[in-house]
Amino acid sequence: MTWDNKEENNDITLKEQMLAKVRNALIERQEALFKDIDQRTETWIPIKEEDGTAITFVQNFKEHGGIFIYLESEAEFVDCLKQLASENGWEPLWCTQPEMQSLLSRYNIPFTESKEREPKQKLVSLTGCECLVAQTGSIILSDSLTKTREAYAIPDILLVYATTEQIVPGMRTAFQTMKRKYAKNRPSQMTIITGPSRSTDIEQTLVIGASGIRQVAVFLVDEE
Repeated sequence: MTWDNKEENNDITLKEQMLAKVRNALIERQEALFKDIDQRTETWIPIKEEDGTAITFVQNFKEHGGIFIYLESEAEFVDCLKQLASENGWEPLWCTQPEMQSLLSRYNIPFTESKEREPKQKLVSLTGCECLVAQTGSIILSDSLTKTREAYAIPDILLVYATTEQIVPGMRTAFQTMKRKYAKNRPSQMTIITGPSRSTDIEQTLVIGASGIRQVAVFLVDEE
């Protein structure tokens, strides 16, 4: 073995030692930062008993710029959707979720699996959801539900069909619900949407819908 090889091996050893120290330092730093966090205890402000989870969700969702529509039955939802789609030129709706496609087919509402649109036509996506989180006013979606991440990542307008049973108090309950539902085959991506997209990249000015969803609406259907 030449001296050059010895020096090269020494360099590799020194690099490995240095990287090991960095990794250890990062682990110790993480432990120090999060050592006092109790993951088993709810950290959000408790929901007032007189408000309930449904009212709390509506208040927080609307506060973040969401559009909320309450409907007493599936038939009311269909009538409302038909009227909105016709008046706003949304037909055909973009829908990739099999369950929602079945509902649209049942009521003869035009839809397509293609995201292609005319140049000036808005891309409007209709989907169900995993759950609604009251304490943050958020919608939880997954690619297991919609079959494609694009369904909730790229549309101009996102329409979400939900039922009153899907409202949960907080994130901890939402994650537990997801774990039970997908115990054997978990989604590759879970997304939390809290209102339309927001960006301050342009001159540090808040712009709504500059790089994502411009409007998000929840149709809450009471199936009881």
